[in-house]
Amino acid sequence: MRPVARTQEHVGERKLSIRADTLEDVFREAARVVSRAAGPARGEPGPWEHISLTGRDPASLLVDWINELLGRSEVHARAYDDVRDIAVDGSHVEAEVRGRPVIAWRSPIKAATYHGLRLERQRGRWAAQVLLDV
Repeated sequence: MRPVARTQEHVGERKLSIRADTLEDVFREAARVVSRAAGPARGEPGPWEHISLTGRDPASLLVDWINELLGRSEVHARAYDDVRDIAVDGSHVEAEVRGRPVIAWRSPIKAATYHGLRLERQRGRWAAQVLLDV
C-alpha cells in the first residue's frame, strides 16, 4: 500500500501524521513533507549526501531525521525529496539524500518536536504523529 501523509495546522504548530507499510517508508514520506514545505524547487538534484543518525528509539529518531533534513534544506537551499539506501534499525537510521535547488525558501516549519510524538504499528502498518513548530 502507498504511504500517506497528512498535516493539520494549529496555532504555532502543525501535526504531521504518516501511515506506511515500513519504517523506511515513514522516514521517506517525512522527507517528502519537509521537501514540499521548503518551497518551489527546480533544476538538477545535487550530489548524494550520507546521513547517519542515532536516537534512543525509532520515534525520537524520526524527530532527529526531520530536524536534520530541515537544517540541511535551509543551509544548502535544497529540497531533499530523493532518498535511497535507507535503513532504519531500532535507534539508528542510515540513508543517502539529495535535493533540488529551492527557488524561494518558504518553509513555515521551524523544527520537529517530541511533544505528542507517536510511532507505532496499527493494523499491520506504521502510524506516526509528529508536531512541527511553525
